[in-house]
Amino acid sequence: MTAVHSASPARRAAAEEPHGGPRRLVGPLAALDGRLPGPHDLLLMQCPSSLRPLDGGELPDWARAVLRAQPWVTVGRAPTVVGSPTDTPHPVRCPRDVTAAPEQWIPVTVRGPQRGQLLNALAPWAAVARTFRPEQLAARRELLAPERVAAVPALALLPVVGALVAEHRLTWGPIGAVGFELGTGAPVTGPMSPLRLVLRAPQPVSRRDALQLRRSLSKLPVPVQAELETRHGAVLLADYAAAPMTLTLLTPYGPREVHDPWFPRGPFV
Repeated sequence: MTAVHSASPARRAAAEEPHGGPRRLVGPLAALDGRLPGPHDLLLMQCPSSLRPLDGGELPDWARAVLRAQPWVTVGRAPTVVGSPTDTPHPVRCPRDVTAAPEQWIPVTVRGPQRGQLLNALAPWAAVARTFRPEQLAARRELLAPERVAAVPALALLPVVGALVAEHRLTWGPIGAVGFELGTGAPVTGPMSPLRLVLRAPQPVSRRDALQLRRSLSKLPVPVQAELETRHGAVLLADYAAAPMTLTLLTPYGPREVHDPWFPRGPFV
């Protein structure tokens, strides 16, 4: 009889963590503690070909190539669709339990290698293998090579940014190209890359605190763009700190002109 030896824990971990963490093998069972993804979250697609472009038709060749190399997408700021979108084709690309509840489709963006090359699509929640929220990404800087971090100021300055934001007791995370590189490991940033941040602000932030934080961030040797994420949408920190009469609040249903982003009453643009 031939003895069968189980793989060592280290080997099992390596097999389960090709992207720095375990994949979910089927369905969104444990993702985000039952919470659907929000804007700027990163999703690892278990079945990238199941994406449906918002404009209809098939995935363009460049998007297929990108997803084959890095099957990650970024969640957009748009409503989640339940069921089967009627304006997109319905090929059977991935197996699914037909007796399950109606599918939930997450609005996502696929970024191409060319500047401005973007594809807006819907991704089935059941095909998501892993998720990252922006506030989980800063700690992943340690997974990058030290020489890589040193070559990109936006990556090197993350601890400094964290200390500045911590003074205002805001939960934060990097988004944009910096967040994508931290989550996926793909070298998409460069020496001139700006640093984009999301600041979680479920409770109102005073204009004084916003102005102090904006001034502190503006002194860093890298362009920083931060947005305050309220329960209703997001406003730019710089705009809010400037204390204008009205602000543009970015919501899943489009931009909205408001006086107070925490108690919005203005019309949609």
